[in-house]
Amino acid sequence: MIGTRAEDFPTIHQSQEMMALRDFVCANDATRYDHQAQGTLRMDVTHSNLLQRWHDIVFDEDMTVGQVKEKLYRHGGTPAKHQELFLRRGGSDTIFLMDEAKTLRYYSARNGMEIHIKDTDPHSISKHGGLEDVSQVEKYVMDDDTYDQLENSVRAIKKREKAEQEAARKAELARREAAGEDLGSIPEESVEEVAARFPLDSRCEIEPGSRRGAVAYVGNVTGLKGVWIGIRLDEPQGMNDGCGKDGKRYFDCPGPKYGCFAKPENVTIGDYPERDPFASDDEF
Repeated sequence: MIGTRAEDFPTIHQSQEMMALRDFVCANDATRYDHQAQGTLRMDVTHSNLLQRWHDIVFDEDMTVGQVKEKLYRHGGTPAKHQELFLRRGGSDTIFLMDEAKTLRYYSARNGMEIHIKDTDPHSISKHGGLEDVSQVEKYVMDDDTYDQLENSVRAIKKREKAEQEAARKAELARREAAGEDLGSIPEESVEEVAARFPLDSRCEIEPGSRRGAVAYVGNVTGLKGVWIGIRLDEPQGMNDGCGKDGKRYFDCPGPKYGCFAKPENVTIGDYPERDPFASDDEF
């Protein structure tokens, strides 16, 4: 199998970062109901035709099943007459809220329980993904001729930028020719010159994307012109694992997509420590 398999990744209990994130998210679970208004309930709601789940919907203990159905109509779109409600009280303990005149208190509803809506309408609009499956929505497709006529499209902007760059290049060539300068191409730096500016293991930042890593290789790459810098990235944001398109390995990486090749002008050497995924934006 090509690529990393799901079973190759550590579970939440094997990853310190995921355990720290779990502890942060669940830190207030024990006290989440402490400041709740008396006589109210906070319960999750699910729907037989929908994948989405509504979390912590507030109900009154003295609401009748009929009133609950009217409230849930505004969430799931299923009319009250087509709703069958089930109270999931934990584990396999599920009861049918049959009597519309009875209250949630009568059925011993408590915080954290779940109300499940069964949609009995055979023609329900939510059936078969009607409200969630975007693949069922007819998309608007613009043909190339119409798109080319737009002045503010990405394609039009790119064309203008390319034309401006070409005009600037021709103007520069004309200026150099008028000044009697040699119009031969400017020689590129040698591998030794680039290597002197980008020492191995130097911390760096790579554009585009402000990706960070360390210099792992400086030299030529099969199939590419000029001198290239191989970077071992801190995060899997690259295009390879240190190998070129021909399969030749130029440097080692901790895994797939942890390597990339970049031109010297796109690499900046400096004090670029690894980013902390739990740090706030103000700390960067």
